[in-house]
Amino acid sequence: MKPDFRKSMIWLHTYSGLLIGWLLFTIFLTGTLSYFNPEITQWMKPELVHVSSTSNMVNRSLSELHKHGVDADLWRIYLPDDRDQHWYIQWSEGRKRQSLSLGPQVGQVIEPRESAGGNFFRVFHYTLQLRGYGGRYIAGIAAMFMLVAVFSGIFTHRRFFRDLFTLRLSKLSKTLTDFHALAGVVTIPFCIMICTSGIMIYVIMYMPFSAEHYAGGERELSRVLSPGLVKIDKNTPRQTPLQDFSVVQRQIDKQWPGQKQTRRITFEQPFSQDGRIIVDRVKDLTLSRQSERLVFSSHNGEPLAGYPQPSTATQVRRVFFGLHEGLFADIALRWLLFLLGLLSSALIATGLIIWLNKRLEKIKNRHIGHFIVERLNIAAISGLPLAIVAFFIGNRLLPTLLEDRATAEVQVFLWTWLACLLHSLLRPAKKAWVEQLLVAALGCYLLPLIDLYQDPLRLKNAIFNGDFSYIAFIFSIFITGLVFMKMSFWLKAKYAANHSTSSKVNTLC
Repeated sequence: MKPDFRKSMIWLHTYSGLLIGWLLFTIFLTGTLSYFNPEITQWMKPELVHVSSTSNMVNRSLSELHKHGVDADLWRIYLPDDRDQHWYIQWSEGRKRQSLSLGPQVGQVIEPRESAGGNFFRVFHYTLQLRGYGGRYIAGIAAMFMLVAVFSGIFTHRRFFRDLFTLRLSKLSKTLTDFHALAGVVTIPFCIMICTSGIMIYVIMYMPFSAEHYAGGERELSRVLSPGLVKIDKNTPRQTPLQDFSVVQRQIDKQWPGQKQTRRITFEQPFSQDGRIIVDRVKDLTLSRQSERLVFSSHNGEPLAGYPQPSTATQVRRVFFGLHEGLFADIALRWLLFLLGLLSSALIATGLIIWLNKRLEKIKNRHIGHFIVERLNIAAISGLPLAIVAFFIGNRLLPTLLEDRATAEVQVFLWTWLACLLHSLLRPAKKAWVEQLLVAALGCYLLPLIDLYQDPLRLKNAIFNGDFSYIAFIFSIFITGLVFMKMSFWLKAKYAANHSTSSKVNTLC
């Protein structure tokens, strides 16, 4: 450690960020994309059509469930909203679950392509495709390291006002240093909120000994803190569930006045005499991840006792969960959170590059550690965006009827990312940076062209039907391609200028 406090903080900031910086960049970038989870899923399933104006949705859903969900243990109706046009029903018997997507025309059934959708980024950013192998623990440790890096960085950068207005573009190293300081000042509240809330979401899992001591395990503690409804006895007399939802809808309208207040309707044991209906309100009216719920009888629509009041600890955790996901945010706030997420990702990326550049400036001969850091920087910072673009391209090019198609999309993402790592190992570093950014830019330009080639009416229908999700996605992809292209050309020019300066110095010597 260093002899004084500030130098100790500089050391801590440097190495807490370096050790898992590549992991943090991956978590932040994929988590940032999940702010637009429904919109990305909507784009990845172009067969879905605009259905938000369809009337009598719930009764149509019930009619289909009465046909297909006979003897099912659970029915679910997912209604479309402004962000998600997917209207579908689910029914399950035991562990066997089936679903059906509905369209605006009476009797219309839609078969959207199987896709991992935007939910892939949400799940990946906290499991890293290691759900059964400790992925959530790894993500939690990364969040803790990020908090250490943020707070130690506050002591490292003391001149916040000057950092906020300083950006020197003359030299690459100075540009990166100034941008890193600027991004750090702007994103401090966001990073603290995201990392703290991410830890609080799984706080019980991260403290298993406490859960075991107080309640005999994580699940038991969750049940104590957040009690649910009484379990329904399957052996009660059989009774047909209601087919006309209007008797329930009238009561919902009294409790929740306004349009589009219902997001999901669940029938638990619909054919049981004690079966019940659970109606979930939309989540954009509360900071909590858990929205309001109403409970009714499944065969006569009479109101039943609702959920018991959760503990204060559970309510606090749900608020942290809601803050982390940002489901409460309107379109303007969601874009702000998205931009802050991108800026935080850039903060991490520039920190990794600065660490390497500063050390290479002080030495004449590199060692294997420098080589590893340099290649991991390339594979993470330019390779991950390229893999994401390949994921979207795979969504369009993979056969629509391919078996286990969603898994194939994820494999395209992972194999492309691995190819980027191999490319960074085989090519000179400066060329690898430029080439991967250039290929990512070309992939962004290719996506709209593929769409136009596959179905020229997609863009036209989106414009005339007011499908702003599709239009915004295409526009964002195009802008992203411009950014990647500009970065590749800028880096190429900087490398050429540095090489020219070095050649002149060697000639004079």
